[in-house]
Amino acid sequence: MNRVIEAILSRRSRREGFSPAPVPAAVVEEIVRCGLAAPSSKNARPWRFHVVTGRALRDELAGLVERSSGVETYVPFDPALGGPRPGFSSTVLESAAVLRSAPVAIFVENRGVFGGGRQALLEASPERLASSIVGYTFEVMGVGAAVENMWLAAVAHGLDGVFMGDVLIAEREIGRRLSVDGDLVGVLALGYPEDRTEPPGRASGELAADRIRWY
Repeated sequence: MNRVIEAILSRRSRREGFSPAPVPAAVVEEIVRCGLAAPSSKNARPWRFHVVTGRALRDELAGLVERSSGVETYVPFDPALGGPRPGFSSTVLESAAVLRSAPVAIFVENRGVFGGGRQALLEASPERLASSIVGYTFEVMGVGAAVENMWLAAVAHGLDGVFMGDVLIAEREIGRRLSVDGDLVGVLALGYPEDRTEPPGRASGELAADRIRWY
């Protein structure tokens, strides 16, 4: 199998079982370089990465997440219902534990190069909002490509990881600690697995009929 395709199909989300072994600085740098090489609309490169490898700072940031209000109920919001989306349970405390155990945490910022960030969307007039959301979507697509590039580079180096968005429950506090100017999107936590046992619930590349339409 082609090595790139193999890396894509073997990528997994690991939330436990990280080895305490440090990741060499040269490996972390190469992973970040792959993120910086991602495509983005208008080549705007809307991302900024905040790379945390020190145990003390990771523990501090995990503590900010753990002490946030509403950790037991923090799940995706359903605008139609005006509240938490049914069928999901909070993984905030689990994510904080990952921050403590994974040796590398790459916090991902969207600089808001098109729309100025989420706050600007909230303040936009109704006639400007639709176009602004399109620009924001372009930003998020670029950020997502950068995250996937870094994740696949990590897999190529024998690491596992997980991307966690629920750390946004402490976005303001984390942003102050890391000097985040734009919107925090989440954190990519990486480390060597203690063993190669496949985590449960791994995403599948199966050609599922309900997710594809062929023309």
